[in-house]
Amino acid sequence: MNSRAEVTTRYAKGDKGRILDEVVGVTGWSRDNARRRLSMAAKCPPGGGRPVAKRARKPRSPKFSYDAVRVLQWVWAASGGQCGKYLAASMRLQLDGLERHGELVDGVDRYGPAVRRELLAMSAEGVKLSV
Repeated sequence: MNSRAEVTTRYAKGDKGRILDEVVGVTGWSRDNARRRLSMAAKCPPGGGRPVAKRARKPRSPKFSYDAVRVLQWVWAASGGQCGKYLAASMRLQLDGLERHGELVDGVDRYGPAVRRELLAMSAEGVKLSV
């Protein structure tokens, strides 16, 4: 593939019809593909060719705390795997019921008032991303 890119770059300028015929003959590409690649090569600056490695993206900072995500996963499983929209709408009822039955206790298994506030503030999109 490297040799094809070199041929394309080398023949990018000049007599268009003749060049197109030569590129099609050398590479075996169709005329449309050769024309498209030649026009792309003409727009690119001369030099090292296509970049091989892209710069790594900066990871997104977490929106929710680790404790809130862990408790959310547990609540989601206890609710029967509701979708994010229904889980977000029924989060207060779910938490109240789990607290009332002793399943969620302050200070046990990462649950506390801060985690409860975080769970109640989640939207359907946030619930979907976290679970």
